[in-house]
Amino acid sequence: MKYAPFICLLLLCACAAAPKGAEGYFAKRHLSAFRDYTNFQHCRAYGCREIDTLALEKKDWKKIERIFKPAPKSAVEERERIAKALGVFETTVGAINGTSEDVFGTFDKVGVRQHDCVDESTNSTIYLSLLHNAGLLKFHDVGAPDTRVPIIHYAGTWPHQTAVISERISGQRYAVDSWFHSNGYPAEIVKLEDWKHGWRPAEIKK
Repeated sequence: MKYAPFICLLLLCACAAAPKGAEGYFAKRHLSAFRDYTNFQHCRAYGCREIDTLALEKKDWKKIERIFKPAPKSAVEERERIAKALGVFETTVGAINGTSEDVFGTFDKVGVRQHDCVDESTNSTIYLSLLHNAGLLKFHDVGAPDTRVPIIHYAGTWPHQTAVISERISGQRYAVDSWFHSNGYPAEIVKLEDWKHGWRPAEIKK
């Protein structure tokens, strides 16, 4: 895997010039339009090399809806609900297409059921868009994924990509990163500027 850093960099450079907004990103990735949980797409196999078209059962969607009931009273509380919901999305989707075996990070395990940060951030943006389209997000909007690159942003080794939300009142942008942990754990949500400077969780959940 000695060429892995260069492969990852190429994948992320392709994303860095994506049009603003989630819809522009989806168009650049050649992902079809979707409106709800009955028809959406899912990336896997590193860099969205494999794309599945999926549908959740109504009972599974209800589990996700219940996370937002009663409705959050603040943006902070809504981010906590979002983090939890993304973990439930991963568990539910993993049972459908076999990605429940996905492990944290990028190069610890490879295969068509694994995700790199491009897959993770794209899927998270899709899940966030489903929540937004269902009217479950009252304090945040969904943006296109963003990247951090060694040397430019922080003194790290690997380029990395994350999903992004923005708080409607303040305009503060947040990284929504599910890549750090194995399938089914809540996503990490931190201020985008902190994430850009190399933020990572103190504990990796395997």
